[in-house]
Amino acid sequence: MSRTGAKHEAEDLVADVFIRAMGALDRYEDRGLPFVAFLFRIARNAAIDRSRKTRPDMSIDELVSHPESGQNVEAEAVRSIERDTLFKAMSKLKPDYREVLLLRFVEGYGAADVGRMTGRSEGAVRTLQHRALDRLRKVLERSGELSLFERLSGADAAE
Repeated sequence: MSRTGAKHEAEDLVADVFIRAMGALDRYEDRGLPFVAFLFRIARNAAIDRSRKTRPDMSIDELVSHPESGQNVEAEAVRSIERDTLFKAMSKLKPDYREVLLLRFVEGYGAADVGRMTGRSEGAVRTLQHRALDRLRKVLERSGELSLFERLSGADAAE
């Protein structure tokens, strides 16, 4: 869901990745990398292809009528706005920065795992992560949303 923003789109993307992976199995070559790196590349390319297609924005009326959790529409609206703000800010980052942030903070992989998936050393991943976070902070600062970055980075520090 971190790459699509909606559960049903994530499910469609998973199905697409599965079909692509099955079709590409005959081209797989063991190069010393884990098989998950091969799958990750397919998934990344599928996500990029899907993001190139435009998707209609959800209207406020739809959000009020069909909230994600039937409990707190206002909190869901705030989370939705923050998620959109964060996705827009991340879309302004270089693809390598966006990729490392998604893998590390959204999908929860460790730096060594991300390194194996992307063909980088653990140190290179940590450096890329630091630069990506710094760039994201600057993008959010320019758009007047620095408080979102501070809130998110404070939550990460507390965990």
